[in-house]
Amino acid sequence: MKMIWAVIRPECAQRVITALDGVGIGGMTRLHVTGHGRGMGITLGSVHYTEIPKEMLMIVVPDNYVAKAVTIIRAEAKTGAKNTHKEGTTGDGKIFITYVEDSFAIRTAGKAGMKLKE
Repeated sequence: MKMIWAVIRPECAQRVITALDGVGIGGMTRLHVTGHGRGMGITLGSVHYTEIPKEMLMIVVPDNYVAKAVTIIRAEAKTGAKNTHKEGTTGDGKIFITYVEDSFAIRTAGKAGMKLKE
């Protein structure tokens, strides 16, 4: 299993969630977060903002679903020219993938299964 951590623009979050749900990847955690990338924030007029609002999606999927999930997240979270291979816009976000050794259900005290629609 892998955990996908997607830090994306808030206005793109629901579009990403809907697209993932459409292929059977529906279980996730959504967090409201703030931060900045290498650009160290943005300056508008004389005000510099370092805490930019973002959404973080935490999604655990079987290994064979990672590529599909990442493709969907990249397509739906990219701003600018859609359906092209061109780059998006600075601040579109990042995707991190980590290994998940195990998972357990709190309610049933058993192993949590990964059941996704085929």
